[in-house]
Amino acid sequence: MMKFTFPGPGTAYSLHNHSNFSDGASSLEEMCRAAKAAGLQVFGMSDHWVVPAYEGTGTESWRMAHDRLAEYVKTLQKLKAGLDDENFTIKIGLEVDFFFENMDEIFADLKSYPLDYLIGSVHCCGTFPVDHSAEDWLAIPPEERDEMCEMYWKKMEGAAARKEFAFLGHLDLPKKFALLDNRRYFKHAERVLDIVQKNGGAIELNTSGWFKPCTDPYPTLDILKLACARNIPVVINADAHHADHVNRNFKEAEKLLTEAGYQFN
Repeated sequence: MMKFTFPGPGTAYSLHNHSNFSDGASSLEEMCRAAKAAGLQVFGMSDHWVVPAYEGTGTESWRMAHDRLAEYVKTLQKLKAGLDDENFTIKIGLEVDFFFENMDEIFADLKSYPLDYLIGSVHCCGTFPVDHSAEDWLAIPPEERDEMCEMYWKKMEGAAARKEFAFLGHLDLPKKFALLDNRRYFKHAERVLDIVQKNGGAIELNTSGWFKPCTDPYPTLDILKLACARNIPVVINADAHHADHVNRNFKEAEKLLTEAGYQFN
C-alpha cells in the first residue's frame, strides 16, 4: 500500500477520484485519459467501497456494486497497460467507508485484489447520511446534529487508527452544507490528527469543498495548520466525479497549504 512522507507529493498526484462504477459521471477511461492530458504524473481511481455493518444506510445508490470489484480492477489494469509511461502512471484504489463493527472482515476481503491504496472515509453516522443533502440536517434538531458530529469524529478516530488506509478523506465533511459551526469540532480534529501522526498516516486536502455550500476545502485552513505542526503528509485531491475536474483548484490548494506552513519542492 502507498505511504507518504511529509509534506506530501504536491500537485503531481491526484488519488481521490470517482467514475461511473460508483457515483461519478465519467467512465474509468475518460477519467484516466483526462488526468494524463492534464499533466498529472500519478493518478488514482478510488470508487466508493461500502460494506455497511447494519441495514438502512441507503448507500446502494452511490457505492460500487459488490459484484463489480473484479471488473473495476481488471478495467484499470488494462488502462494502466495502455496509458502508463515515464511521465504518467495509474494507481488502483478504493474509498472505503469505515465501520467499527466489520473493518477486519472488509480489509481481509480486499486483500484478494491488487490494490495500491485505500482511502479511509466516513459517510454514515448510524443510518444518517452525512453528506447527502442539507435537508437531512435540517430535519433533525440541533442537539441531534451535535450527536451526529460527535459520532462522525469518533468514527474518524477509528479510521485514523487503521494503518491499512493510505490517508483519510475529507476530514471535516459535516461542514459541507454550511449549517454547522466547524470551529466547535476542532478538538475532535486534533485527536484524529494525533492518531494519524502516531501511526505515520496522512490526510488529504480535498478541493471539492470549494464547490459545495461551505465554499471551503476539506479540511479547513486551521486544521491544516494543526496537521503541519505534526508533520503529517497531505495529498492534494480533487474528489473528481467528472473528467473535467481531475485537478480542479490544485494551484489554490498548494497556495493554501503554503499558508498552513507546508513547503513543496
